[in-house]
Amino acid sequence: MRTSSLLIVFLLSANAYALKGLSSLEQQLVEKNQGLQSLENEITSKERLRKSSYSSYYPTLEAVGGWGEVHLDDPNERDRGYFGYLDGRLNIFKGFRDVSVSDKKALEVQIAKIDYEKKKRELRQQLTEVVGEMIYLHRLQEILVKEENITKEQKKMAAKKVSSGLTSSVDNLEFDLREEELRIQKRQIDQFHQEAHHKLVQLFGGDIDDAELEKISYEDFTALANFPAHAPEENLDVQRSHLLSRFSESEKNEIKSEFLPSLDFVYSFGRITPTEDTPWEFNESQYALKLSIPLFSGFDTYQKNKAAGADVLAKKAQVQQAVFDSISTSKTLKEKMTELMDLYKINERKLETSRKYFDMTVSEYKRGIKNSPDLVGATERWFSSQKRKYELLKELELTKVKLENLY
Repeated sequence: MRTSSLLIVFLLSANAYALKGLSSLEQQLVEKNQGLQSLENEITSKERLRKSSYSSYYPTLEAVGGWGEVHLDDPNERDRGYFGYLDGRLNIFKGFRDVSVSDKKALEVQIAKIDYEKKKRELRQQLTEVVGEMIYLHRLQEILVKEENITKEQKKMAAKKVSSGLTSSVDNLEFDLREEELRIQKRQIDQFHQEAHHKLVQLFGGDIDDAELEKISYEDFTALANFPAHAPEENLDVQRSHLLSRFSESEKNEIKSEFLPSLDFVYSFGRITPTEDTPWEFNESQYALKLSIPLFSGFDTYQKNKAAGADVLAKKAQVQQAVFDSISTSKTLKEKMTELMDLYKINERKLETSRKYFDMTVSEYKRGIKNSPDLVGATERWFSSQKRKYELLKELELTKVKLENLY
């Protein structure tokens, strides 16, 4: 069970969704982000602690020495002086405490790995959001250039009609107003573009050139529309809550072991009895099976066991809540994806219709059937649909990543 959960996490990580051409930036982000490096070091630390937990299965050996005095029944008889010996110990039974401790350390490693993966996916989402915004702004800049050029051409047509007496100077004012509106949009886009670059600096610790960002693009709509189904148990938060629940159970088992006796094999060799005889002779040895039975701990073990039992119940409830949250979040995101895809299809039809309407309005304006507000309105509709297309693609990209990051 433990191995399968880790396979789910890291296999999905390798195939995680991303913008086309984003992998290089994502790799740079993984290498430079201090938060990820901190979590990676924490995994290494937990691995070392896991390995250290196995030391309790091995015998121990220590050198003991000092000065002491042993009193016997006869007050005139006593052993006093220096002693020194090697003392060895091998635990045979400790109420299964060692097993519980090893399990806890192994679970801590898995939790740390999931935390690392969650942070990595969080950064991927932030990167997708800011880069998706940059792509959107770059496309808007290109669309605005085209709109400005068309508006200038339309302004020339209006000037000819005004000079010919076919219309009043109001036509010129109409296109003057439109040019000012486009300048305002351009300034706003430039401001958003600068803010997006600041976000890149926060992520990478340095800026990314627009030339490199131009290599990245949105996925095809058909690719965005495909997202596989997943079981709630594959959700990272659900997996983490399961591990925390197992950790709580291992902790309770560790506390239960304090109620049980422990059995050790002990062996000593050297100068065990204190003596002032010289020269020193290391000719004593002893061995024994040592049985220790806990009798009373001031209710400390009892209270800790009760607290651990309550914590186990709490962690199980958190598992259920994590499953419910996963199902709810997944359903919400999928519904949003469906809505965005429907809006994209509608906008594509609207884009084609608005282009036809624009062409017809230009033709009728030249023939004097339509006036300048009609032409400005038709132009604005057409370019508004073009801008909306990239806005929807940006939202689809981000929503898709949020959905993928759940599993």
